[in-house]
Amino acid sequence: MFRKNLRFAAIDVDRLMSDDPALSRQLSESCLKLLDERALPPLPITVFEYRDYAKALRSMIAGQHQGKLVLKAPPAFSDPAFPVADRRPFLDPDATYLVTGALGGFGLRLLSFLAVSGARHLTLMDRDLERRRSVGWVRQSSLLSYMRDEVGMDIEVEIDIVSGDVAEEEDVRRCLAGLQRPLKGIFHLAGTLDDRLLDDVSSESIAKVFAPKAGGALHLHRATAGLALDHFILFSSIASTFGNPGQVNYSAANAFLDGLAACRRRQGLSGLSYNMAAVAEVGMAAHNLHVLRMMRAAGMPPISSDFALANLDYAMRAMSDRDHVITAFFKRPPWTIDSSDYMRSGRLVNNQDAFAIGTGDQLTFDGVVAQIAAKVAELCGHEEGSVEEPLSSFGLNSISVAELGAFIQTQFNYQVSALELMTTASALSLAQAIIHGKKDVEETQAEADTAGIEESPAVALQRACCAPSVFASQPEDHFPHGNDVETSSLGRTR
Repeated sequence: MFRKNLRFAAIDVDRLMSDDPALSRQLSESCLKLLDERALPPLPITVFEYRDYAKALRSMIAGQHQGKLVLKAPPAFSDPAFPVADRRPFLDPDATYLVTGALGGFGLRLLSFLAVSGARHLTLMDRDLERRRSVGWVRQSSLLSYMRDEVGMDIEVEIDIVSGDVAEEEDVRRCLAGLQRPLKGIFHLAGTLDDRLLDDVSSESIAKVFAPKAGGALHLHRATAGLALDHFILFSSIASTFGNPGQVNYSAANAFLDGLAACRRRQGLSGLSYNMAAVAEVGMAAHNLHVLRMMRAAGMPPISSDFALANLDYAMRAMSDRDHVITAFFKRPPWTIDSSDYMRSGRLVNNQDAFAIGTGDQLTFDGVVAQIAAKVAELCGHEEGSVEEPLSSFGLNSISVAELGAFIQTQFNYQVSALELMTTASALSLAQAIIHGKKDVEETQAEADTAGIEESPAVALQRACCAPSVFASQPEDHFPHGNDVETSSLGRTR
C-alpha cells in the first residue's frame, strides 16, 4: 500500500494468456472498447528530437515520465543536427594503389578500408612467397569476399601479388614498372621489431629494423619521383614522438618516416606520416605481450583497428595540408611539467600539473566542486544538499553513477570507481582527489588520523567518519531501549 490509499498490483499477463486464453481475449476486447469510447485515455507519449536524446534518457532515469518516451527521427532531406561521417568513395576506381606489408594483421584490415573507399585495383608486395599467400587467401582473410556495395552487389577488387622486398630498391622499381594502371597512392606498412636496450643495440639490429621501414620508404620515394600521387601514406608509430623503452631502433626508423613525409610536403608532394599507437587485436604488438604491457604502463594503452582506420579516413579526407597525424589513447600518462618532453606533450600532463600552471577559473578547486555538484544536480533533478554529503544521499542509481563517472573521466581525466561513487565519495572529496591526486589525499588523511591518536575516541571517530546520509536512520531507531544499551558514534554496543 502507498500513500493516499494507492495500491500497485503486478499482473503476469503472459501467464494469463497461456492459462486462460479466453479470459485474456475478453479482457483485451474490453480494454480496446474502453479506448475506442475514450472512456480510458491511452498512455501519454512524450516525443524528443534526436538531438535531445540525453534529456530523454535523464527523464527516464529520474522516473519523471509517464507512458512512453519516443525519439523522433529527423526528415531525410533536412540537415542533421549532428555530424555524419562522409561515406562517399574518394579513391580512384581506375587507378592502382600499392600496399607494402599488406599481408599482416593490420594490413588486411586496411585492404577492406581501401575497397570501401573506392579502390578497385590493389598491388601487394610479398617478400616471402614460401608463405603461399594467394589472392584467394587475401580475399578471405581481409573479408573482401564478403563485402557488398550500397545496392547489395559484390565489390569486385582486382588484387595483384608481386614478389619483392620493399627493402630492396631494385624490387621496388621492378614492381612499379609492371603496373598496368596509373599509380595514384602508396600505403607503406612494412616493418619489423628487434627490441633491445640501448647497451645491446648493434649495427645489425639497426639495419634489420631500418631496412623495411625507413629504407623501404626511401625506395618508394625515389622510385615514384615525377609521379602525381594522390596519397603517400607512411604508417609510423607514436614511438617516434614519445619513445618506447627498449625500442630505440624502431623509434628512430619511424622518426625517419616522419621526416620523409615533412620533406615531401615541402617539395609540394603528397605525404602523410600516420603515427599509430599499438593495435590491440592485430599487428606486430598484438603478439608481443611485453610491448602491450609497456604501452599500458606508459599511459598509452593499445587502440582498436577500427579506431585507427576511422582516424586514417578523416586524415585522408580532411587533412591534406598536414604531414603527420597521431592516433593514440592517453590514459593518465606519467609526464609532468618537469619532463624534458613537456614542450611536445604539454597538453597531456596530469591534472595536478594543469592546476599548478593555472588555466583559469575552470580548474580552481571551487570550480571543480561546482561542476561536480551541478552534474549531480542535473542527474538527480534537485539541488538540495551540501557538497560535503556523500553522493549516495542524492538518490543516484546505477545508470546515473555510470554517467557521472564518465563525466569525471572526460572532464578531468580522473577515474573513479562506481563503488566509491555509490558509497563514500562526495563532491568535495572528488575535487580534492582530482586536484591533488588520490595518493596525496590518502597520505594527508593518514597523517590526520595519526595526529589525532591522542584525541578522545569520540573526536577521532567523528573526524574519520563521513557525513551521514540525510536518509540514514538514527541510532535510537536501532536501539529503542536506549537507557539499557550504551551506543557509540558507530552504532556498536558495548
